[in-house]
Amino acid sequence: MAADGYRAATGIMLLAAVCLAAAAGCGGDAGGRKEAGPAPGRQAVVPPPGKVLDMTYPFDSETIYWPNAPGFRLEKGTWGRTPAGYYYSSNLYAAGEHGGTHLDAPIHFAEKGLTVDRIAVTDLIGPAVKLDVTAACRKDRDYLLQVADIERWERFHGPIPRGAWVIMYSGIGTQYYPDRKQVLGTGLTGEAAIPHLSFPGFSPEAAEWLVKERQITGVAIDTPSIDYGRSTDFRVHQVLYGAGKFGVENIANLDVLPDAGATLYVLPMLIRDGTGAPARVFAILP
Repeated sequence: MAADGYRAATGIMLLAAVCLAAAAGCGGDAGGRKEAGPAPGRQAVVPPPGKVLDMTYPFDSETIYWPNAPGFRLEKGTWGRTPAGYYYSSNLYAAGEHGGTHLDAPIHFAEKGLTVDRIAVTDLIGPAVKLDVTAACRKDRDYLLQVADIERWERFHGPIPRGAWVIMYSGIGTQYYPDRKQVLGTGLTGEAAIPHLSFPGFSPEAAEWLVKERQITGVAIDTPSIDYGRSTDFRVHQVLYGAGKFGVENIANLDVLPDAGATLYVLPMLIRDGTGAPARVFAILP
């Protein structure tokens, strides 16, 4: 399908998805949806086909940010009855752009890349391609997704669709989030933690292959970075964002998402000049 046709179709699907989400209660566990968050020892509850799968972690005091970045802060304001007799509540919050389930805009690592407010919402909708490398990541916590992993997926499902989100499923998020030590690979904080970060990511070779060989929308991962924890040059960020692609980090519920057939919707907070933004991410199952 041509890009314009696909975007028009997905725009209609977005409206339908929002209506469906409201009906199914995508903020709770209606429709059999598994709750976002850690699930050690729990069996995934798969929603019926056509349902909304919420793939977002909540923002709270446990939200995972880079070790040297401030975390999410919520200040509870007035909650209660006013002198006029009606109920009123309000909070104040503060947060960095790059923590929890969030979108990376190209400007994050590309000097002339798009900021969040310059990205059309329809450009953030696409087929979901899940690359399950959990077995490799169990053997090697610093595993790098390879071109061979992508080619293996294509042997079963055909070429990656135009406009797809290519999602690396390492198992780290499903098993451990929001345990910072288990997700980040270290219990240290601040600058001292950075040399000790350890979690899987895309390889630069896989990123270059996706840019050159497939017309993708972007990539996503269930860890805090599309580059693996031990990276010092963030080459995957440079390659993908330099090519105008997008990234989603700390995506939830990949154990429920099928390997193919779903459609991913990424809805970031519309921050003017944003280099990234917290995002509500969900999928419509096939």
